[in-house]
Amino acid sequence: MAEQVKEYLNDKAWARWLALVLLAMAMFFGYIFMDVLSPLQSALQVTKGWNPDAYGHFAGSETFLNVFVFFLIFAGIILDKMGVRFTAILSGSVMFIGAFINYFALTDTFAQSGLQTFFTNNLNFTGFWGDITPFFKGMPASAKCSAIGFMIFGCGVEMAGITVSRGIVKWFAGKEMALAMGVEMALARVGVAVVFVGSPLIARVGQSWVVERSVGFAVILLLIGLISFIVYSFMDKKLENQIGNTEEKDDPFKISDLKYILSSKVFWVVAILCVLYYSAIFPFQKYAANMLQCTLGISVEAAALTFAVFPLGAAAITPFLGNFLDRKGKGATMLIFGALLMIVCHLTFAIGLPALRGADLEKTNDDTIITATAKEVNPADGEKAIETEIVFRPVHLYNKEVAKTLSDKGVGETVRINIADAFTDAENPENVDKRADGIVNLLNSQVDFKQASALTSDFDVTVKRIQQPANWLGMTVAFLAIIILGISFSLVPASLWPSVPKLVDGKLLGSAYAVIFWIQNIGLYAFPMIIGAVLMAANKGVENPLSYNYTWPMLLFALLGVLALIFGLILKAIDAKKHYGLELPNIKADDKEVEFDGME
Repeated sequence: MAEQVKEYLNDKAWARWLALVLLAMAMFFGYIFMDVLSPLQSALQVTKGWNPDAYGHFAGSETFLNVFVFFLIFAGIILDKMGVRFTAILSGSVMFIGAFINYFALTDTFAQSGLQTFFTNNLNFTGFWGDITPFFKGMPASAKCSAIGFMIFGCGVEMAGITVSRGIVKWFAGKEMALAMGVEMALARVGVAVVFVGSPLIARVGQSWVVERSVGFAVILLLIGLISFIVYSFMDKKLENQIGNTEEKDDPFKISDLKYILSSKVFWVVAILCVLYYSAIFPFQKYAANMLQCTLGISVEAAALTFAVFPLGAAAITPFLGNFLDRKGKGATMLIFGALLMIVCHLTFAIGLPALRGADLEKTNDDTIITATAKEVNPADGEKAIETEIVFRPVHLYNKEVAKTLSDKGVGETVRINIADAFTDAENPENVDKRADGIVNLLNSQVDFKQASALTSDFDVTVKRIQQPANWLGMTVAFLAIIILGISFSLVPASLWPSVPKLVDGKLLGSAYAVIFWIQNIGLYAFPMIIGAVLMAANKGVENPLSYNYTWPMLLFALLGVLALIFGLILKAIDAKKHYGLELPNIKADDKEVEFDGME
């Protein structure tokens, strides 16, 4: 009588793919929250007073604890000791708590509480030790509190990332593991596309920008993600009862491993290549929407929709590149080619797109972008006149008669505009365009939108600059550059991470990955703040978030690409000399195995 083979839960296709859906859902929502404020940079400046410096410090705070408290390494230890179930629920809880703090900091409740005063009076660091924190003197209280929440969220999302990978190994070992990991990675990148399109739409429902609405919606999604982790834990427990605790564990990180890893030249080439490349991608992602707004003269919705093709393209192409690397190899060449593509894209953003906008115009028309100063005429008793820089297009004014008053105006000329009239339909006065770009939302930074005096005031608008928005050629070039950047973002990760096992002794692999991720997080922490500082320095005196010149920040990103290219060439030269097999396929015949030469 034949022995009956016992079927485990992960042998059932529906069960293991359901487990993947539950795990991937939590990461999908985590990536949504990570970039929920990225397309709202200009709105944050308008409504919360976050200038690029404050925004850059907030954006960098996500990795602060992972870098300076070594939480990334501790997360691996927790996973090794406590297993997937415990760590998944812990990471989901930490993400939710940090996200909620981030949301609370943006609400009116925070602004009216004693915490607003506390954060205003504290965490005003200066000097070197202050410079390495996400806080500085003059940083808005809401940005400080949001940064604390974001760094807590960052601990949770990094922990969730390694936990989800371990969970996939547990359920798909010996089955469709590569496909499962590819699907999870693709879904995470789709999350970035979803948030770039959805976040501005949610924030702009109603009378004006309400950025906390988008953040609050993302917090609810994280709560759903936590619930999905909890549901997964029941499935994981059932599987473990069937097969026992057989989770595959990497060798735990040991301090003694550092002497072998850090003394390796090839390790440092890979680590530096990693930090250079990713520092030119993820920090750029934080500024991309505003860069497209300023450079092309388009709305935030159009900018976010344009940039959404970047993660979608990367998600679509990555599995094919991974398959090519498995079967054909050329890992080092792919790294070099990816860096080259990134350089081309960032130079296009820095030089190409501004050139396509052409020279300034002499006269206004319905579709020009007007930079002007606006000064309130006859403010309410006891109130100081509002005077600010604005950027708008007459075509966005709901009242076309008001828009016509701007026709043929030149630089230095002044026209008086009534705010209520500009955004009210002259034929149907009850129709008010609450979504219009321009004057009202920009004045919102200096006066409460609900104050009737701001909505009914006359403003003397003095034209300072007249520009043509990007034409079809400029939009096409921007679109193509973003698609190519997505290809680059597929080439480098698809070739970089599978190459590490060829360069590092297997018993040191877990430790090497931990150190590489830690070094990578240093760049992801520092460069959002560096870019914010460069953007401020390059735009002295510019207060309007739609007027920034992004040439120098984009050139800095291109420089990172050049350095990444140099280290890619060095890595290829080392491989040619030491025969690590970076150019060989990952799938090899038994008689073509590459022997490990040791790290040098």
